[in-house]
Amino acid sequence: MSRPRPYSVGPFVGALVAVTVLAACGGSGPNPPGPGAINPTVPPVSPSPAVTAALTGTMQVATGGTYPGYSYTAAANESMVFSCGCSPQAGTATTSNTGAFTLVAHSTPTPSAPDPMYTIVPGRNYVTVASVGAGGTAPEAWDIQFAGSKPSRNEHLNVASTSDVYTAAVALYVFHNSPSGVTAYDDWNFNALLAWYNVLTTGPNAKETTLLNDIAAQSAGNHTLFPDAPGWDPAHGTNATIKNDLVAVKASGDAALPTPCPSAGCTGTPSP
Repeated sequence: MSRPRPYSVGPFVGALVAVTVLAACGGSGPNPPGPGAINPTVPPVSPSPAVTAALTGTMQVATGGTYPGYSYTAAANESMVFSCGCSPQAGTATTSNTGAFTLVAHSTPTPSAPDPMYTIVPGRNYVTVASVGAGGTAPEAWDIQFAGSKPSRNEHLNVASTSDVYTAAVALYVFHNSPSGVTAYDDWNFNALLAWYNVLTTGPNAKETTLLNDIAAQSAGNHTLFPDAPGWDPAHGTNATIKNDLVAVKASGDAALPTPCPSAGCTGTPSP
């Protein structure tokens, strides 16, 4: 910022400025100002707007194991991205030292353009990814959530809102199979995603079991899980093993597999 050009003032104006500064800084002391004294009213400082929590949960990374026994470690103090797939930008956040996160309604986007802010829209599904280290060459935690108009209407795949290999499988399936368009990941009925999550946790078929085991093995091997490069990071590394597993799962014939909503929209979806 350029400095204002210096100027000179007369004795009277200079004294007036001095009185003003003293009054503004509380220099008038305990006695009330005399007649004609300048006693400006300092406007109150407006408090910063409250940060609104839109989505919360905990991210953990699989460190190995096979169905149904997997091991995990917290994705502590790691960067996160989250997106409804609606644009080539994603929101950003950072996990705590326990892997907990709070995704606020308005956050810094990645990349930084074209919009200066990423906004969570109630009624949409959001894929969340925490990367433990440099993106593309590090393990990740994946989940998907439904954003309600208030916290009590948020929907999670499990009660604890904690990522695991099962949430990763659902989120990766939605990410890989989402149709193009302005809503993308929201083109799925979250209740259908929840129903498939429950099948994965209780009785996955052979192809689904392979996907779950590969998610754990690839994570333990410090590999990304992205089957395709995301729109917000076209140069991101990808994982051919996970991509092939997702193709096989789609062709596996599981009746519980979710599908995108028809053009007329889904029925039985959560209320925003």
